Amino acid sequence: MCYVAAHRKEDRITVKNVAKLIAVDTLRQFGLGFFTITFAFKADQLGLSAFGLGIVTTLSVLISIAITRLVAERINGSKSIRKFLLAAGFLMAATGLLVGMASSIPELLVSAVFGFLPPLGGQFVTAAVEGQLSHTEESTRTETFAKYGFATSTAGAIGALAAALPHYLGATTSSSISTMNFIYAALGGAIVLISLTSSAIEEASHGLFVNNQVQSAYTDSDRKINRLALLFVVDSTGSGTVTPALIAFWLHQKYHMTLSHLAILYFVMAILNSISYPFAVRISRRIGLLNTAVFTHIPSSLLLIAVPFTGSQIVASLLLVARSLLVEMDVPTRQSYIASIVEPEFRTKAAARTSIGKQAGRAIGPILGGATLSGVGAVAPFLIGGTLKIGYDISLWRSFRRVKSIDVENAK
Repeated sequence: MCYVAAHRKEDRITVKNVAKLIAVDTLRQFGLGFFTITFAFKADQLGLSAFGLGIVTTLSVLISIAITRLVAERINGSKSIRKFLLAAGFLMAATGLLVGMASSIPELLVSAVFGFLPPLGGQFVTAAVEGQLSHTEESTRTETFAKYGFATSTAGAIGALAAALPHYLGATTSSSISTMNFIYAALGGAIVLISLTSSAIEEASHGLFVNNQVQSAYTDSDRKINRLALLFVVDSTGSGTVTPALIAFWLHQKYHMTLSHLAILYFVMAILNSISYPFAVRISRRIGLLNTAVFTHIPSSLLLIAVPFTGSQIVASLLLVARSLLVEMDVPTRQSYIASIVEPEFRTKAAARTSIGKQAGRAIGPILGGATLSGVGAVAPFLIGGTLKIGYDISLWRSFRRVKSIDVENAK
């Protein structure tokens, strides 16, 4: 037996359910906002090299991939999605506690086994939420994904600013890092409580999954999903080569940027990410979802490539800030586009399988980025990462520019 999404109009999720699901992932993103910075500082304190940071990140991503596969195969209704959200809370809490208490590199390595280290900590939560949101009405789908991205990016921005809050209040850098790591654990506990007490979590997937016989045929939707997943491996390998944690690590080592300076920089970057989402919706109405995803993403990769060539902390920061206005515009448009080109019963599968593709690249990229940063120099990871992402954009456009929305085709 397998579980596929029902596509009757009455089975679409409600505004209340959407809000509750987004709230859970918003807490996670708030935590990642500061944990991305504090984890980089913790790694540096313990003497971890850039290559070692890449290995730890890769291990965490591999665990997250395994959990995402479980999400794809096992979510079959309200009880299942609640179980996975509960698991997310417990894993996040355990990660924060272990990193907070770690006093050696081996102890830091242990924290990776829960799959909640930056940059993708708990990515399976996003896969589950995206799978649910893909069943919103076609007319509001892109806007719904944009609101989701706006909420989580804004939470990440506030989290980044909070990274240095204890330091602003007079605490030492070391105690500030420890405090925020334990707050990360507390946020995991909050997700557990929300999952246990919110009836809307139970209702969120009600009616979206029905029993059907296993579909053995390899459908057109399967082909599209697999092509997208493979392309996402390339894109996410580029992203993984220069993760936010690695960039923070590099800025701290090269320019001696303090915790406070990095917190402000990452706050501004995340706020600009948030602001870009509603603009992405407007642009997509003029030039289409795929064109918006591709032609805003390429300039952002060119800005990324330029960062290590500046030789100046201020110019490097300005380039990263400018990139933040563009780099996330492809997210809501791409999410909506994927949902639009596959049959309704394949949308949850599409969200999970493409998420695995994205995470697979994120498992490859950190080792590549860490190794090249340690052994070749700063230019290499930025150049490799940006080039891979541009290659992905061109391939995505060439492969899917003639693929029309299922909703449009069915309306003919």
